Amino acid sequence: MVDRTATRESTEGDMPFFSQRLRRPYEAMLARLHAGLAEAGFADRPPWGTNIFHYLREGGLRLTELAERTHTTKQAMGYTVNRLEEAGYVERVPDPTDGRARIIRLTERGWAARRVSDEIIASLEEECVRQLGEERMKQFDGLIKEVSSVLEENRG
Repeated sequence: MVDRTATRESTEGDMPFFSQRLRRPYEAMLARLHAGLAEAGFADRPPWGTNIFHYLREGGLRLTELAERTHTTKQAMGYTVNRLEEAGYVERVPDPTDGRARIIRLTERGWAARRVSDEIIASLEEECVRQLGEERMKQFDGLIKEVSSVLEENRG
């Protein structure tokens, strides 16, 4: 059995550690996504802001909710939102249910970047289907769902 408790990076020829097998395709997808966004005129978008665009689709959220959903601190999320706001991707508007609170939502520029992101990701998925075939992609999807289920069920 392979020792999977080590923290060193695997060397070429070794079987990558579990975390690397999960991380590598995600990082490759993000690199392609960011390159495509830059080509489409969104090079000023901070790359670490990628994860919040998904959560702002439905009209926006408070900063605390956004930080909670993205598993980050309010301070880190505040920094990210400030940068995205400076670049014109998000805006802060009054919360209609609480005059003291602010809602963070996508601007038109943010929605445009979101649409381009969706197109790029769809294109990457189509590329994988062409290279691997539909059956293998269905197997991959099923395995990813199973791995996610195991990891979510066994949270400490």
